[in-house]
Amino acid sequence: MATVLDGLVSSSLRKLTQLLEEEVVMTLYVGRDIKKLKQNLECFRAVRQDAEDQAMRDASINLWWKRISDVMFNVDDVIDLFMVHSHMRHRSSSYCFMFSCFAKLLDDHRVATRIRSINIELDDIRRTSEMFTPGILRSPQPQIKSVNTSQTAPIVEPGLVGAAIRRDVDSIVDEILTRCHNKEPSVLGLEGMGGIGKTTLAQKIYNDQRILGRFQIHIWLCISETYNETELLKQVIRMAGGNYDKEESNAELLPILRDTIKGKSVFLVLDNMLQPDVWINLLQSPFYGALIACILVTTRSKEVLQRMHAAYTHYVKRMGEDDGLMLLMKDSFPPSGSIFKELGRAIVKKCDGLPLAIKVVAGVLSTRRTAAEWKSIRDSKWSVQGLPKELGDALYLSYSNLPPQLKQCFRWCALLPPNFVIRRDAVAYWWATEGFVREEHVNSIYETAEGYYLELIRRNLLQPRPEFIDKGESTMHDLLRSLGQHLAKDHSLFMNVKNDHSLFMNVENSGALPNLRRLGISNAVEELPALHDHKCLRTLVVFDNKNFKSVHTDILGMLQHIRVLILCGTGIQYIPESVGNLVLLKLLDLSFTEIKKLPESTGNLISLEYLRLCGCHELHSLPATLMRLHKISYLELEHTALDHVPKGIANFQQLYNLRGVFESGSGFRLDELRRLPNIQRLWVEQLEKAEPRGELVLKNSSLRELGLGCTFGMSTHDRTCYEANEIERIQKVFDMLIPSLSLVYIFLVGFPGTMFPEWIRSEPELHMPNLCHMHLCDCMSCSELPPAGQIPLLQVLKIEGADAVKTIGAGLLGRGVGSPPVFFPDLVLLLIIRMCNLERWSLDTGNPCDNIEGNSQHLSLMPKLDRLLLLDCPKLEALPPGFFKNLKRIHIEGAHKLQEVVDLPEVVWLKVKNNSCMKKISNLFNLQDLFAQDCPALDQAENLLSLKRVYMVGCQHEQQFKRCLVPGEEQGVLVYVAADGHNIFPDESLYS
Repeated sequence: MATVLDGLVSSSLRKLTQLLEEEVVMTLYVGRDIKKLKQNLECFRAVRQDAEDQAMRDASINLWWKRISDVMFNVDDVIDLFMVHSHMRHRSSSYCFMFSCFAKLLDDHRVATRIRSINIELDDIRRTSEMFTPGILRSPQPQIKSVNTSQTAPIVEPGLVGAAIRRDVDSIVDEILTRCHNKEPSVLGLEGMGGIGKTTLAQKIYNDQRILGRFQIHIWLCISETYNETELLKQVIRMAGGNYDKEESNAELLPILRDTIKGKSVFLVLDNMLQPDVWINLLQSPFYGALIACILVTTRSKEVLQRMHAAYTHYVKRMGEDDGLMLLMKDSFPPSGSIFKELGRAIVKKCDGLPLAIKVVAGVLSTRRTAAEWKSIRDSKWSVQGLPKELGDALYLSYSNLPPQLKQCFRWCALLPPNFVIRRDAVAYWWATEGFVREEHVNSIYETAEGYYLELIRRNLLQPRPEFIDKGESTMHDLLRSLGQHLAKDHSLFMNVKNDHSLFMNVENSGALPNLRRLGISNAVEELPALHDHKCLRTLVVFDNKNFKSVHTDILGMLQHIRVLILCGTGIQYIPESVGNLVLLKLLDLSFTEIKKLPESTGNLISLEYLRLCGCHELHSLPATLMRLHKISYLELEHTALDHVPKGIANFQQLYNLRGVFESGSGFRLDELRRLPNIQRLWVEQLEKAEPRGELVLKNSSLRELGLGCTFGMSTHDRTCYEANEIERIQKVFDMLIPSLSLVYIFLVGFPGTMFPEWIRSEPELHMPNLCHMHLCDCMSCSELPPAGQIPLLQVLKIEGADAVKTIGAGLLGRGVGSPPVFFPDLVLLLIIRMCNLERWSLDTGNPCDNIEGNSQHLSLMPKLDRLLLLDCPKLEALPPGFFKNLKRIHIEGAHKLQEVVDLPEVVWLKVKNNSCMKKISNLFNLQDLFAQDCPALDQAENLLSLKRVYMVGCQHEQQFKRCLVPGEEQGVLVYVAADGHNIFPDESLYS
């Protein structure tokens, strides 16, 4: 709560200073009241830092804090409304002078009356509470350190939990194999408190070799508190290998599920079960048709397992001290020295054996580099009164050690649905729009917000998704989300179910929120609740709720204080004209809705900074009035039905992120980009429509991300053919789009030229010295790849659909970096996809004097490469020898002429799938996990000395291959073989 005040007070003081400096306060009494308000707010800057803790412990203090927070929200509202109306009067030229002066006096009188009322209340609060004496200063706040930069799934992070869990896995698997043999479904449970590792244990069991071998179908479901029965049934059917067409009702889907699993053995995990209804009322009946069905349930509730008649329950134990210390040290990156191990052991004891607690405390310790700082964490007061037990101690400690602005960002994430995928780019705008982000002189406000996001990841308060090298997507653990909701409960609500709806509506009852400021609504809520009694609402967030078909005019008319309106993935088709009355609205997200047009009144949203229309397939035009919203900094138009983008985007001088624009006759032109000084993320589509004008429109920008695309690559089912003169024109357009030196991401999609743009194919390290991610997709006519190996910071390279490339040669390496040269010095992930004519991958230049391949043993090639995906390259005959010395994980699929995978000494994980000529796997000395599917010729194995697990499906010579692996039973390799099993192949990927 103190964090709320800190943010609101700082923001309000900044705005008041601006008001007093500008000539917008014209009447004396308004100016006097604003100065008095500024003085009052400066007093509240002296609030004690521990006030939040005190408010949780003391009910009377809590009441005072609620009162103050409401007043501070009101202050922010009245200042913003005054600034907006002043701006509207200033830009309006339609009024006569006398009427304009009269309107101003009337508005100023209203403002003065509201501000005077607020000042009286602030004076009263300050007089009646000793907490807010100006002489009591806050202790210094920790500084944010700069950071360089799901739904639970059956994937386990290697080495996460130590040895103890392996014993539990063995024991539970034995129980499963013993008990699950009847036709009636058998239920087994994993019970334990939140954060103790139930999901991790279930993941280990799910991927255990014996479970994979015993059951034909494997299904993993995370049962969120907002689950939708119909969507859940569809997910079960998909994971079981079944299909449904247009069936949308439970009555239609249940028979499909029953038929899909009938007569088969099924292993089902129901993770995070809060209530047994999903099993008893929905899934139990069709699972009686399975040959064998085993249901593994993770839950915090003994009652859930009792009502499901669980035959066996395992009580998940706390993590052992040694394993806990290993986890703590791994995530906190301490300096060397025994003192840190001693302190770490003491801190682990205070975490009480909870893995989540250990990880979040490790996140706190990662910001402390001295023994004294570690001691202060060890000796600090961990327990806090007023918090539920499972949310206190370590979890609250990790929150309380955040700087104020990060606290606000953390709590805001609790408005999002459970298991929601948080995108870095989106959340940066959400936080900036809410006023949480402090402006810095060095970075833009959005770059600063991205730094906040990465800091929350570094502190283990957000969990990055492993497939994103740049940590661009993450999720929040349900316990941490609950903590955020509890801390924000006085002014924020995430509405899950009917109980929340009644609480929301019945304001007179205790526990309701009379001054609700932020509301998130799950997809389980069937209709948008009435907002008549919640006119103070600042944020309304709805994701993926198709129940919402419309927004009523009267609802929008009441939300005069709203700043953030997210209706993403809803079923709305129409936005009323009354949306133009939301003059404080800064963020409007209508993406993936069915809207057909935006009202003309959208042009009245003079505060609007963020407009997202991505995926609005019915949207054919934009209102001309949109082009007068000069505060726009984010505009996304990708994947819409627009055939015209209005001219005037150059007027959006604050544009930071522009996606989905294209030249269109008398509309938008590429040369407008030259007049956008703040643009950092840009996606331009339909470049086949553009005309080359000889201007370097991007060269002097500060771009970090650039996407350039033609319709040719937008859809593989509708590829447009271009005439030679058109291709020449498009080539010239791309050649002129030379990006700035600051570029970090480049995406080329559907480029039809025969040569890549000159700034990519010639000395790309000079044009893009900071590039980290290069994606070349459907550039089908380019026969030679660019020299990406000489880009010094490149981390991810994706080449997809390069149909004209027959050989990957030394040209891809270029001349390397430094002397002696290092090729791809920072590359971590390489993806080669859908190269249907690729025959040879070699380092041979063709010149005997320059034969790199002959000297490959002495070269530094991709020293950091960790993962390789080779997908749908049917003509490739061999992997380049000596190329992947340090590669750890590799997935090869659809390479039908590739006969062997050999001499990859560091590979630990290999998946080969649908490779018709694959015959031999050898000299992979560190290989531990091998997955082979639909490789009919595979029958040879040599020198797989570290192999622990083999899974083979649809491989006709599996027995011969197995004999190569296991000369004696003492080797201990677990091997599973099946003739037909596409539905039971392990759910492991390159990113596991």
